[in-house]
Amino acid sequence: MCSKSTMASTPSCVESVGNKVDESIVSIFLKLGRFCSYRPKTTIALALTIAVACAGGIAKLTTENRPDKLWVPQNTEAEKEQDAFLSYFPPTSRFENVIASGNPDGSNVVSKERLVEAMEMHGAIESGKSIYEGKEYTLTDLCTPAGGTCASYDPTDAICNCLVVSVLKMWNYDLSTLQADEDILATLNNYGTKEDLEGVLGGAEFDSDDQLVSAEAISISYFLEDRSEVENGNLADPVSEQWEQDVFLATVQKKDDYPSLSLAYLSSRSFSDEFGGEITGDLIYVNVSYLVALIFLGATLGSKFCCGRGSRWAMALSTLVMIALATVAGFGVASLAGLLYGPVHSVLPFVLLGIGVDDAFVI
Repeated sequence: MCSKSTMASTPSCVESVGNKVDESIVSIFLKLGRFCSYRPKTTIALALTIAVACAGGIAKLTTENRPDKLWVPQNTEAEKEQDAFLSYFPPTSRFENVIASGNPDGSNVVSKERLVEAMEMHGAIESGKSIYEGKEYTLTDLCTPAGGTCASYDPTDAICNCLVVSVLKMWNYDLSTLQADEDILATLNNYGTKEDLEGVLGGAEFDSDDQLVSAEAISISYFLEDRSEVENGNLADPVSEQWEQDVFLATVQKKDDYPSLSLAYLSSRSFSDEFGGEITGDLIYVNVSYLVALIFLGATLGSKFCCGRGSRWAMALSTLVMIALATVAGFGVASLAGLLYGPVHSVLPFVLLGIGVDDAFVI
């Protein structure tokens, strides 16, 4: 029990407790430091054993890339309302879109020449095949079923039963019908109202009677039936993703096949493709950062440049090995504890490298 003192030199109760805690910490780390210095081989063996044991937890690493799980606060009213909405109105389609504008920029895209190229591109997308697990798939196999896609509905024409939104519907997505049309603008003006045309044409111009005169871009949208399932924290639809890669993206990326058009496109897999590419690119920077850290540590730690006891390069390499072991062990322990790995965690190797290098100088 602490008592008040009239002497200025006598520590207060709080100071006494602080001193005791400080002395305990110093004593623990003093013993640990002596153990490491007197038994270096044992220390290295123990460190490697513990690190490898902890790293084994990476076998249970679980990734999570679903936005609603990453960025929506858990166990909140917002999450409950979102879950309730999705239970009644789950996502039903994957979205693919290509915007074809005239080449050069500003050209009228609703000319017969450019519409024919757009129809040829659609034909390649419609007839293209992808293979997944030995089975072939086409657009009509995967599309979201819907009516009204063709101006003249033909139940025997598979594309007329798919949800596709474009002015090309006026020719039932048939190239020969388009080529035989002698009045393109008259046909397009039967698409619907001015607002309907503005929904599928970019930069559309109309005369005083609201009749289409020209346009700068055409939007063609395809909807695939959503077959997504959760795999390792990711929504995956491998059948549709394979078709998107082998057919849709492969077609719209062949820009030389459509010289009078300038193509811009978006696929449901575009985000994951771009994000994965960025992560892969970051791995290069991780390697570069470790190399820079090695050079910096080698130039500052230790007492001599050559090999042997006190070598700067041996100290630098040992520091980086310890940082790498700590990073891998940390990921392993977190995985064993059930923590999820998300996109933000990709910055951790850089953060831990900075902290580890700083600790090397302090210790």
